[in-house]
Order: sequence, then structure tokens, then C-alpha cells
Amino acid sequence: MQLHKAKERIEGAEFQVILVGMGTPENAEEFRKKYASSFPIICDPEKKLYSAFGLGRSSVTSMASPSVLVKSLRTMMEGNLPGIPREDVKQMPGVFMIDREGTIRYSYYAKDVSDNPSVEELISLKTLINT
Repeated sequence: MQLHKAKERIEGAEFQVILVGMGTPENAEEFRKKYASSFPIICDPEKKLYSAFGLGRSSVTSMASPSVLVKSLRTMMEGNLPGIPREDVKQMPGVFMIDREGTIRYSYYAKDVSDNPSVEELISLKTLINT
């Protein structure tokens, strides 16, 4: 996970990363240990936050797209082997930057299940939330 590899750079950017997952608190703790993550994790097994932020679900065709397959192979070659899915593998991801007053300053709706903005892009946007 690129977020965990860039932990020091993110902390230096003076914004807080909060992860949202569909699993249980036990799943979140396994994830935290696997990736040595110190980011807070919100467990949302009913996917209420996903719905509130307008994050839809992927189609089967999209999940087997060349882009997703290439990213999956790259991830595996880096030593990150996929586990057995526990949650909704079709749930589309997203990234949101919210300022201290609760205003959404940045929204990123993924094009496919493997799509995420780069850490560099997120760090470059820090001024949006530190105003």
C-alpha cells in the first residue's frame, strides 16, 4: 500500500489519513498489523459511508479490465499477494479530503477497483485542507 510506505511524508504534510473499510474491528486489526499501519481505521460493514459519499459498485467487466489486471500483477510482483476476499470486492474506492469544518475540499472517485490517486498528488493538495 503506497500510503503506508509514505507515512513520514504524509505526516509531514500535516493532514490526517483515516481509512474506511468494510470489515470488522478484528479485520481492521489484521490489516493494521499486516501493513504496520498507524492510520485510524473506521469499520463500515454496512457500507453507510460508501453510500453517503456516493461510491458505487464495479461491474464484473470492469474488474477484469486490462488496467486492473496490470495493477494486480504489479502488486503481486512487489510481494503483495492477494488474500481471500472477505468483503464486497465490487465496492468502488474513493478518496476525500475534508477540512476541519467538515467541508469536502477534494473528491476522487475511482475509475476501477484498483484506481487511487498517488501519494504525491494528495500531498500536493494539502493546502486545500490546511486553510
